[in-house]
Amino acid sequence: FLRPHAPWPDRARTPAPHPAPAAPPTPAAEKADVAAAVDEVKRLLGEGRITQAVDILGSILPVAAEQHGEHSPVVRTLRKQYAATLLDDGQYRRALPELRRLADERAAEAGQADPQSLRYRYEAAQCLEQLGEPAAALAEYRALLAYYENQYVAAGDPQLAHDVRRRIGHLLLALGDRAAAHDTLVRLLHDVERVQGPGHPLAADIRRTLQWLGQVR
Repeated sequence: FLRPHAPWPDRARTPAPHPAPAAPPTPAAEKADVAAAVDEVKRLLGEGRITQAVDILGSILPVAAEQHGEHSPVVRTLRKQYAATLLDDGQYRRALPELRRLADERAAEAGQADPQSLRYRYEAAQCLEQLGEPAAALAEYRALLAYYENQYVAAGDPQLAHDVRRRIGHLLLALGDRAAAHDTLVRLLHDVERVQGPGHPLAADIRRTLQWLGQVR
């Protein structure tokens, strides 16, 4: 103000400070992010927040695959958890391709009769049921039954075979083949009573279905 006619300082000569660009995440930071995400998934599952856990698992799978390899034990474990969580959340359409992929990969490593591979196929068939595809589910259960009833392979499991046969009977009924459904369930009832006793809950369930069939035929 002592020199009112003096020009104002040229403020444009002093550039405004620019923030430094963020450094790309280091591999250690990315690993920490995956580990933190897994911990968060465990916490969410413990709280019953399944849908949020599903979203996190789906987002960290590509990162884990890039870090450890698509077929690494880490990624395989995450995929198992992802598929199981999708099933728990009732997201059958998203779970189906994951289960099929797990089944194919396991079968390629351990053979078609591997119990874990067959379990994935069994859960995939359940997805088909829930998605309203009874014919596809029936075909899958029939393919599985040969393994579950074979006592000479590791997958031989009489109780699981009984459940598969019950599902086959119900699917035949859903497809309108009442005669085949009746025959399937009658034979199954005989085997369940012989192996597990007439008071077993499965036997009671089959009897109720047969009684209903007798009323509608």
